[in-house]
Amino acid sequence: MLVHLGIGVGHTVSLPALALVGLFVGYVAGMFGVGGGFLLTPVLMYVFGVPAPVAVGSALSQKCGTSIASFLKYRTLGRGEPRFDLIMMGGSLLGVDAGTRLLHRLAEAGTWQSASGRAVPVVDVVLDVLFVVFLSGIAIYTFREAWQARRRPPRGDRTLPGPLTRVRIPPYVDLPNVGLRRVSLPLLAWLGFVLGVASGLMGIGGGVLFMPVLLYGFGLSLHDAAGTGILLLFTTVAVGTVEQALRGFVSLELAMAILVGSSIGSQLGALTTHVLPNRTLRLAFAVLVGATVVMILWDLARLVR
Repeated sequence: MLVHLGIGVGHTVSLPALALVGLFVGYVAGMFGVGGGFLLTPVLMYVFGVPAPVAVGSALSQKCGTSIASFLKYRTLGRGEPRFDLIMMGGSLLGVDAGTRLLHRLAEAGTWQSASGRAVPVVDVVLDVLFVVFLSGIAIYTFREAWQARRRPPRGDRTLPGPLTRVRIPPYVDLPNVGLRRVSLPLLAWLGFVLGVASGLMGIGGGVLFMPVLLYGFGLSLHDAAGTGILLLFTTVAVGTVEQALRGFVSLELAMAILVGSSIGSQLGALTTHVLPNRTLRLAFAVLVGATVVMILWDLARLVR
């Protein structure tokens, strides 16, 4: 079934194909506790030919359903620490507004001349570069840590306090659900702001950046990290969706087609996380992020040549 989406998408797209993409993205979101935008936004841009601003806005929109479905599942499983979400929420909302405004400016920046003389939207090039930089660092660090963990005894679901727990900027807060004491409140607020900017600018929800922070910065197990931040993700993407929609960057038809599959996939992904061991999940996460980087590099090379 092919439909014309309008709002800058000058060709028809397949709704069943979008639903299948949503199923996979939802599964990834539920399994790793991320929004899936790091995968969905590039797929919409490069596979379905959706303009970058519309891909960002629509990816944020569909994550409203995915994130609330994952949140309910993880609450049932008793995973995560909701205090992270509540403390970081203020900074995140300010950040998503800043990121959305920056995306709007980039969308109005016009085109860039490629080596072959072809006009390329500036926003496409900037987003490609940002995705490559952020995701490459995450993939390399996650893979290295997961590979080194093979030589260590299994940690189970224990929290092993990381370097960010040693930041001493008062006031502090205890996070008993994940066994952390005296965590800096200002640090959490600033982390929320950075994640919000990434969400508004790149449509990634912030989860793919938040996961390494939880895993290696605070030392949470992947099971607990996957269940932490989902309420923050929902609030951030809801506000981001409204701001993107007011600027005409959201296609409801596109978002709803993806949401049909992603709502189911997120439930299956959350159950998978509950079963698989930490080290397996970390390696799978690194491989998936690395594959996304390869896809983006391929497109970036096509744009600039």
